Amino acid sequence: MGFRFQKRIKIAPGVRLNVSKSGVSTSLGGRGATVNLNSKGVRTTVGVPGTGLSWSKQTGWANANGLKPEDELMQLGKLLDQKAKTFNSLSPKTNKVSASWNKAVESFEGGRGPSSSKFQTLVKRFETAMAGYQGIEDSVDEQRAALRAIISRLKGMKFGMFSGRLKSAQRDLLKLASEHEQGAQKLSAALDRVKAEVTTELAAAERKT
Repeated sequence: MGFRFQKRIKIAPGVRLNVSKSGVSTSLGGRGATVNLNSKGVRTTVGVPGTGLSWSKQTGWANANGLKPEDELMQLGKLLDQKAKTFNSLSPKTNKVSASWNKAVESFEGGRGPSSSKFQTLVKRFETAMAGYQGIEDSVDEQRAALRAIISRLKGMKFGMFSGRLKSAQRDLLKLASEHEQGAQKLSAALDRVKAEVTTELAAAERKT
């Protein structure tokens, strides 16, 4: 998806966002507590080191204002990093489904040529391919929904007059989130084209039997 900048953003003492080509990583001191953001809201988990005891609470976006701005920016950065890793895994999955379909078409055309029985096998491979593409598309839609929630949340964050670093981090994360969303749109459009091509190929194979 091509990130075009690299930057280390210091939000507060001990809290940094590392924005690079591979995504976003965060640095934060402390043990025993984590805060994770997703499209539904905020999950806070607090554990007692060495005891195995923990407490977890899920809150909606409306209650996310209780977080310190630097903590929330950090967690939004972590969530963006997760989305980048997910998207990076989707293209290879798409290629794998396409390679399997292409192999099925070659098998249909090979040997003594097309036949009714080979076409029935091709139909099954078609159904498998379409199911694979649909699963990837569902994942893309889910990631896009999360990205839209992140973008909305970032745009809605307000900072004080002397919060230059926080505002800079907000701008950089908005830019990164927008690039992710554009990449997701392109992948979704590519999946539509691939599914249309596979459907056309199946129709052409049917005419040969």
